[in-house]
Amino acid sequence: ITSVELQRRQEMAAAAVAVSGSASIDDTTTPQHKALEWLLLDDDLQLNASSPSFEQRYSMSTFYFATTNNGQTTWINCGADASTSPCSSESQRFLSSSSECDWLGITCSGSGEITNIDIRENGLAGDVSVIIKELVSLSSSLEGLRLSINALSSTIPTEIGQLSNLRSLFLNNNNLVGTIPTSLGNLNKLSIFSVGNNGMDG
Repeated sequence: ITSVELQRRQEMAAAAVAVSGSASIDDTTTPQHKALEWLLLDDDLQLNASSPSFEQRYSMSTFYFATTNNGQTTWINCGADASTSPCSSESQRFLSSSSECDWLGITCSGSGEITNIDIRENGLAGDVSVIIKELVSLSSSLEGLRLSINALSSTIPTEIGQLSNLRSLFLNNNNLVGTIPTSLGNLNKLSIFSVGNNGMDG
């Protein structure tokens, strides 16, 4: 391994730690670690820490690993494994070499920042609290999040209140439990919130 490549890896790891914390990156079993590993070793784009899209590509690859048991399971459509998850266009496939703005259900602004994530009825499973905490890094641009009719579990974390530009949030028809965090009240722009058909209280 060259000194240049070693430096690239160290800088990317530090950037991922800045988003997710060192505990998540150091633990080799986490989706955050898997996402960083993919960006370092397997992503055809071979970004570095200063690439403008590094942070959101890291967030969306973490999102993928967090909803597929670290890649052990797959999505119905456009998951990373082409043999088990069909995709009408290969550029829409998660973890493909295309821009994350082209991946299934992701919409970006003209400047390339993620504004909307709409991945409903696609076999997503996993801990919704991990997913939402990782999406906080997109809070300056993210306006819509729709993950309805999947198999997401656990509780909505207080960090939901940090998604300050969110206008619509659909988490209905999953396996969520617990209560709606009071921090949701911080979302001044939120006009649509759907959380029905879960196992939540209150």
